Amino acid sequence: MVILCVDLKGFYASVECVFRGLDPLAVDLAVADERRGGGSIVLAVTPHLKKRGVRSRCRLYQLPKDGIIIARPRMKKYIEYSCKVYEIYLRFVSPEDIHIYSIDEAFLDITHYIKYYNASPQEIARKILDAIYEETGLPASCGVGDNIFLAKVALDCLAKRRSDNIAYLDKDLFRKYIWDLRPLDNIWGIGRRLSRRLAALNIRTLRDLARTPPEKLEKKFGVLGLELYRHAHGEDATTVREAREYHPQSKTFGHGQVFLEDYDYKDVRVVITEIAAEIATELALRRLCCQEVALGIGYSKKYGGGFYRQKKLETKTNSFKTLLSAYEELYKKHVIDLPIRTINMRVGKLSNEEFLQPDLFTDVQIEVKERNLYRAIGEIREKFGKAAVRLAVSNMEKATLVKRSVLIGGHNAE
Repeated sequence: MVILCVDLKGFYASVECVFRGLDPLAVDLAVADERRGGGSIVLAVTPHLKKRGVRSRCRLYQLPKDGIIIARPRMKKYIEYSCKVYEIYLRFVSPEDIHIYSIDEAFLDITHYIKYYNASPQEIARKILDAIYEETGLPASCGVGDNIFLAKVALDCLAKRRSDNIAYLDKDLFRKYIWDLRPLDNIWGIGRRLSRRLAALNIRTLRDLARTPPEKLEKKFGVLGLELYRHAHGEDATTVREAREYHPQSKTFGHGQVFLEDYDYKDVRVVITEIAAEIATELALRRLCCQEVALGIGYSKKYGGGFYRQKKLETKTNSFKTLLSAYEELYKKHVIDLPIRTINMRVGKLSNEEFLQPDLFTDVQIEVKERNLYRAIGEIREKFGKAAVRLAVSNMEKATLVKRSVLIGGHNAE
């Protein structure tokens, strides 16, 4: 196997530069929504700004104050550029040999194309990166590896730091350059939390991990432990085609918001009603039911704190009225009289709606009509947008559905 892992450098920020006729490799630009205040998350920074030690995901107020361009996010524009890059990939490999990992990153299996192009993997990578830059103006990096894991590690740990933006890893090079890297959470698949758990076992590098008996890792981490062991040895049998076809089954889902201003007790009740209706619509569309709800509230930064509480429902349901009642119960029970800035509402313990269990007090006919209503609302929204059909409460001053209907991924879509 020969895999390429291509990353569009500072993607959102680079697109904003290209759109303004600027060079992302020579300009300090950050993508963030200033309307959300100094605590707004910076979604991306240009490669030039990264060289100054500034990283994406910092807060707006943490940026240097010397003439950085702040660009409001435009998600539709980023999706448009991502599609342009995908079209470039298709000129080099077939669609079944491409796995889109995220809006700015993709894996390409070039195993069967090396002979066709009569070129080395690095030469093919160079052609792809050059095509991306020449046709879109976007800079990119590429990791080349003998499997998906090695390609990703080559990208993250080596290619992004090289002047030619390309790096290759096989097992021998992996042991030479990666085994002793610290901290361990720099490695794909090992986050900070897992890194701390490994450190408790005196495992601080991939070398340590590779020398740990797999039985010990399996006992401590289950199937994940065996995967960690294989990765520590540079092994990964997953193909790009398998990665394309993998769709993890979500055990929960929900919606969250950060308000642009402080909301009081009554304001938030309006939003709870809106989100409960969205969740009921999504459950109906996906033909699912749930037996658990969860509500999280975060208070204004001035006061700090908040709560996150769950409630198990007596029966499985996807009824809007039942869900709203449960959320309101959690809200009334746990909220205190402080300004509110964030809300998160989720449902869990999901199952197919064929497992719905109406109790003795449920009018089944009314519940079926409600379910069909919300399924129809969902189908209309999918076709015409979120705001096409809405509850009357969404016309109230503090409602947020109409404003959110023009967002993509929680950010400005224009």
